[in-house]
Amino acid sequence: MSKRDLAHLRDELLDLQFKLRESKKAALALIITGAPAAGRSETINELLSWLDPKYIRVHAFGEPDVAERRRPAMWRYWQTLPMRGRMVFYFAGWYADLVAEARSEESKPSRATRRLETIRQLEAMLVADDVQVLKIHLEVNRKTQGERLKRLCSSKLTRWRVTKEDHWFAKHYARAQRMAKRYMQHTSQPAAPWQVIDGSDEERRLYEVAMALKQALLRALDGESSAALATPAKQASEPRIKPRTPAKATKVDDDEYEKELESLQGRLALLVRRTRFRKHALVLAFEGMDAAGKGGAIRRITHALDARQYQVVPVSAPTEEEAAHPYLWRFWKHVPECGEIAIFDRSWYGRVLVERVRGFTPQPDWQRAYSEIAEFEQQLGEFGIVVVKFWLSVSKEEQLQRFKAREADQLKRFKVDEEDWKNRELYDAYQDAAREMMSRTHRRDAPWFIIDADVKKHARLEVLRATCEEIERRLG
Repeated sequence: MSKRDLAHLRDELLDLQFKLRESKKAALALIITGAPAAGRSETINELLSWLDPKYIRVHAFGEPDVAERRRPAMWRYWQTLPMRGRMVFYFAGWYADLVAEARSEESKPSRATRRLETIRQLEAMLVADDVQVLKIHLEVNRKTQGERLKRLCSSKLTRWRVTKEDHWFAKHYARAQRMAKRYMQHTSQPAAPWQVIDGSDEERRLYEVAMALKQALLRALDGESSAALATPAKQASEPRIKPRTPAKATKVDDDEYEKELESLQGRLALLVRRTRFRKHALVLAFEGMDAAGKGGAIRRITHALDARQYQVVPVSAPTEEEAAHPYLWRFWKHVPECGEIAIFDRSWYGRVLVERVRGFTPQPDWQRAYSEIAEFEQQLGEFGIVVVKFWLSVSKEEQLQRFKAREADQLKRFKVDEEDWKNRELYDAYQDAAREMMSRTHRRDAPWFIIDADVKKHARLEVLRATCEEIERRLG
């Protein structure tokens, strides 16, 4: 390897970065871990000088800030995922929490095992969603590490670069090596393998990392089928249970309805104002056929809430930015923090409903979505977020009556369009997809409630009642 080789490699990387940005076929996430003084900063800084830094984001994660601690652990990493055509360089990335926990005397093996499984699931999903995941671990022997840290500490201009964490890992060198070996063994998979590079020789280290980056960019541009390499995410191990059979819709007397509505709204208002709720959050997901009454049910919930405490997230076809990110990115964006509420008018289940039925998504993608969704909801539940999912079931006859009524109403004609009529033609296919969806994703910590929505007032009361009951069950 000569300086000429490095110069040629630099030109190749810059050209590949331009092609990636133009094609927008894929994204790339480079994760560099390693021992202190192994050359992580120097390597990333040099790569940034080779490439166009405008299209590269760099992230180094320390202790979670206040907003991050009030959401699930993986939330902060989801905010930084690259869109197609871009690259992100991570110092440790989602392995940062593992590294931090390794120093803690209170570290629990079960929690570390679960975090490793979460990382495997995330990386498998990223690869299947066209994100090339390049993971590099820089090693350096104990003697070289000690000499470099000593040299850095000897100068006022560089001693700031040596942190308390660096000193701890240098002191516990063998323990740190065992920890790195463990997380690499547990998270290396065909689509996202680890590459271990010796950081002792600075020029050789840069060359090998740059070559690995070149190969990853070539794979991205070649459109290599990463989904075939991705390890399928494991379905949650919780025993399969069926959603509760819905109460038959009956007409509700107007006076009785208003009385019950006021009672349930008051009950909900008190529940989300409880001191204990501040350590939890609430996610409500509404699905159902067009004109099933999702909007009306949501409004009866929000009328009971403080506007500062909730947000309603209307979900439709993804925007250009959303489509350029991994599928669940746009839903992770809206995960509420402790004490808050997110209400999704349609949800992440669109992939196994409309995208499946209308053929917008290939079968392998919507099939793997079941396990990805289960993992997403499991992470929410583990953090203490109350997840409640509603399928508002409206009969074919009632739906037709509502469509016609809307078309006849000048103020509601906009609610029925050509897409609604196309979906109605596929009514039976939607019912089949919904049954499979609920069967495969109904869990105790993220249950489905099937609501007979042929009578709107009945449906609204049932939604409120189920919401209150689930919050009470989770809060105790």
